[in-house]
Amino acid sequence: MSNLSLANTLASLRTAHGLTQEEVANHLGITKAAVSKWECGQSMPDISMLPLIAELYGVSIDELFGRADDVTQDEADAIYLKALSLFGEDRASGMDYVDAQARQHWSWLPVVRLLAMATFAQIAASDGFEARPLEGDAATLAGAAERLFRRAIDLGPQGVPSQTDILPLARILQWTGRFDEAKALVEHLAPAEPNLAALSLAQLHLEEGQRDAALETLQRQLLVSLVEAMGALTALAPIAADEQLEEISALAGRMQASPEYVALFPALLPSVFYESAKRSAEQGDAGEALDALTSLSEAVDGYCGILLHPHNALLFDRIPDLVWEESGDQAVEAERIKAAAIIRQTYASKLADEGCWDELRGEPAFKAVLAHIENKDAEDPCHE
Repeated sequence: MSNLSLANTLASLRTAHGLTQEEVANHLGITKAAVSKWECGQSMPDISMLPLIAELYGVSIDELFGRADDVTQDEADAIYLKALSLFGEDRASGMDYVDAQARQHWSWLPVVRLLAMATFAQIAASDGFEARPLEGDAATLAGAAERLFRRAIDLGPQGVPSQTDILPLARILQWTGRFDEAKALVEHLAPAEPNLAALSLAQLHLEEGQRDAALETLQRQLLVSLVEAMGALTALAPIAADEQLEEISALAGRMQASPEYVALFPALLPSVFYESAKRSAEQGDAGEALDALTSLSEAVDGYCGILLHPHNALLFDRIPDLVWEESGDQAVEAERIKAAAIIRQTYASKLADEGCWDELRGEPAFKAVLAHIENKDAEDPCHE
């Protein structure tokens, strides 16, 4: 890049931010004359100054040098879907594609984050995942995903890393034997008390006559709270006492009494019903276990149905960015069908492999549940 091109960029950025040369100089701890020479093309900033300049103007170093990425969100989504497709065919092809796209778009957060997510999604199904720390292909994928998530954090707002990056990175750290580092990364994010800031903000909006803003704020808070509650129930089910598990099952059923609310956290009911069935089987209560397995098969149908045909509650009409959207994109639809098939295969494998079901395998009802869950209709695996 020529001195003149950088000079024009620096002058344009300063003007856009409403700063004088003297203000820039004071911020960077240099002379006004130095800033003037940069903007006239008479000299270039020292390399050590580049991060400070980029931070001042809220841009990447690549953007200072005219390497700004112009990939749209739709293009980023297409890159993500292609990565998933290639991973599905061959791990090496998937990694080659991810590496190439990462090199090309290393300063573009949406692409880097989606590449990280695509790579992370492959770890659990790879050779070496059962080992701790990870081994083989799983370790290789974890290393690649960690690098991408760390880059995404670097590209995000300073001091406010996204949970989209932090939470999977923490799992990678745990899986690779760095539990203390993983805990330190996540621990401060766990709330110690209810967060009422959204309620206060909504009240402020209402008092200023901003009804639409208040509605959006409250809908967003409600949806987030419901998703957090459903996620907590899912995590509680496997470790709760038996009497607590009954309450969890009842509460989960009430929270997801209609498809619109299943859509908020579709893994909840299958997880809870599977745990209930497993507990009953381990305690020798075949009748209770089979009843819970029937509920499981229906919940798996619901999970798959939401993946393929999303339902959104009218209550959340102001926050389209947080709810499902219908897509006519064939690649997206293909990925949803594939995801539904994976869900079915996951639960079918649990029923086929785990020893707690040995006493029930000969029961017609058990075989019917297994056959129902294993249905792999390529057109629509959700029996609709």
